Order: sequence, then structure tokens, then C-alpha cells
Amino acid sequence: MAQSKPETPAAGTLGQLLGTALAYFVMGAVVLVVIDLLFVFPSGRPFGETSGWIAALPTVWAYTEQFRRYGGAARWGVMLVGVMLGLGAGLAVGVLLPPTWPPMLAGGLAGLTAALVYAPLWYAGVRTFGEERPA
Repeated sequence: MAQSKPETPAAGTLGQLLGTALAYFVMGAVVLVVIDLLFVFPSGRPFGETSGWIAALPTVWAYTEQFRRYGGAARWGVMLVGVMLGLGAGLAVGVLLPPTWPPMLAGGLAGLTAALVYAPLWYAGVRTFGEERPA
């Protein structure tokens, strides 16, 4: 009897993809807050001085699994356009936020914007041009 490889969780709808990205972002934000607190106490520096963009890094793992789910050359183009537009939106949010806000808050909102802008672009792009790999 052949063993089947475990199926990677993949979002089937846009809502699932956005929910997954949001969940990964929240996990990243919690870890970032804990790490920042670990450095605040011994150093005495103010809380929130760590870049909030770091909280969005776990969403890259979620999107990497989506990328692996599809084959073909079109996924590269969809991914590149999505990354450029997502990062552009995130940078725009980061620039427009008040400079008095702590970097963790401003960067976190910018990173969240990038992750949430990427999701519908990826979803629409791979549904139109992507080639889903057989399970």
C-alpha cells in the first residue's frame, strides 16, 4: 500500500486566503511584540522601536505554499506583479502614516496592507493564468 504525502493546506477561496494571511500576520505580530519586550526590559529602550514589517514575514510562508500549489510560468508573472503592487501599497501606507507613530505600529500596518493587497491579486491571477498541480 503506497503512502500518500500529506496535503499542504491551500486556500480554495479568496476569503480563505485572506483569512490565512491575516492569521499568519497576527502570529507574526504576537512574536514580534514578545521579542521586542525581551529587548526592552534589559536595554531600557522604548517599546515599539522594532520595525513592524517583520510581523508580515510569516505571510510569505502562506503565499509560498500557494505558489507551490501551482505550476507553469504564469505563476512567476502573477507573483512578481503581486509583490510589486503589494509592496507599493504597503510603502504608500507607511509613508502616509504620521511620523510620530512608533515604527512597530506604522510598519505593521504597512506590512499588513502589503499582505492583504497581494492576496486578491494572486488569487485572481492564478485563477486566470495558473495551472493547478494535481494532488
